[in-house]
Amino acid sequence: MRSELKLHFFKKLINFCMRIIDRLLPEVKPYYPQTKMAEHVFQQFFHVYRLEVYQGRYDDVPRQTLEGLKDRNFQHFLSSIRKVLLFLGETDRYYRAWIGLAFILGKEEYDRAALEFTQEEFLRRYDEQWELRFSRVHPGYFTSYRSEFLDMMLASYLPNIVRMEIDKCGLPQGKKQI
Repeated sequence: MRSELKLHFFKKLINFCMRIIDRLLPEVKPYYPQTKMAEHVFQQFFHVYRLEVYQGRYDDVPRQTLEGLKDRNFQHFLSSIRKVLLFLGETDRYYRAWIGLAFILGKEEYDRAALEFTQEEFLRRYDEQWELRFSRVHPGYFTSYRSEFLDMMLASYLPNIVRMEIDKCGLPQGKKQI
């Protein structure tokens, strides 16, 4: 099976499952530190998602609102993962411990990657993943902003959106919340 077709079918299956999970799992209010951290992370994800919707990322409609959005696959994906983590983290201490461990290991891995990250890796990987080319970066500039360049390599432009105060950008809030 060709890789594009295989990817298409897997995404259809995942989207279907996420829609079901999103509808079936109840909302859970975070109480424990691990689930509060997870909730905070997902709040940031949803802020970025809302800006991406507004930019027309999902339906190619600029100034789109959540109410008018047709392609909700990624919204269901984010919402489902959030609900699963919060539900399991609030109801099962074993899962809660693993959620906490994921935060610890994620931070340690990021710190390790930041120490080993090179200018050459950035130039090669950024172009390879995001199809945007930096012809070169001044070594002093790279050294001064190493973690910002690592963020760019890992998530393209999305870290810049997280750092904005999105609620103050004048985006239409609409009635539908994510």
